[in-house]
Amino acid sequence: MNIGKRLKKYRNQRGLSQKRLSNHTGISQSFISSIESNKQSPTITTLERICRALGITIAEFFSEADNAVPDSLRPLLNNARQLSPTQREHLSLFLESLNKNE
Repeated sequence: MNIGKRLKKYRNQRGLSQKRLSNHTGISQSFISSIESNKQSPTITTLERICRALGITIAEFFSEADNAVPDSLRPLLNNARQLSPTQREHLSLFLESLNKNE
């Protein structure tokens, strides 16, 4: 797998420049450029920071499916990631109740 190519694809899909991604992650623009050109490889910690800024999981980053999570659901998923386990359970129950009412 070409990590640099994949990073560039996700970054461009979100309309982020390398500079803007750098600002969101605290990772230097030159290092992001080096990753994208396959001159350097990110650590898992660095990749986690990048994925968080891109609104994806590391699993999605490495997934062979290009659209693991539709863009329309990304804001919901990002919000859900910030919830406590109890809040997630409540959200899950609420969503299940909405589906039953249809």
